[in-house]
Amino acid sequence: MIVSLRRPDADAFETLLTLSHEQHDHEALPFDRTPVAATFNTLLSQPERGDVFLIDVEHEGETETIGFLVVAYSFSVENGGSVGVIDQFFIQQRWRRQGVGSQVVPHVEARAKEKECVAVILEVNIGNKGARLFYEQFDYQPRRQHCIMTKRL
Repeated sequence: MIVSLRRPDADAFETLLTLSHEQHDHEALPFDRTPVAATFNTLLSQPERGDVFLIDVEHEGETETIGFLVVAYSFSVENGGSVGVIDQFFIQQRWRRQGVGSQVVPHVEARAKEKECVAVILEVNIGNKGARLFYEQFDYQPRRQHCIMTKRL
């Protein structure tokens, strides 16, 4: 199995939206196509703000797009410089626990280093023990007593 990441072109945009819809369904989040598409278009047209990657798997001579990942770039006084924020990371259910994510994470970290990031930050549902253990194997550390809060504007 060969895992690769690619930036979506115009022909792959619908695939990206379909995968995003699957992710929203999986997370029990509402999906509104118009703002999601606009956000992806912003990131794709302004790469300094972030990267969008489709995750492809070549298996038994066939290549299939099985997920996507979004990294936004920000700045953090706490971390001492630019940071990459993994905003979304989705792999279709049937491809989980097969080593795909383990091949994707190092690529994302390398890309963040290319962008001169000093850290990569991500959010994991506190109840998702599997995801926490997955990221901990790559030395991501949970912030004890830390609560992420959001206010939609």
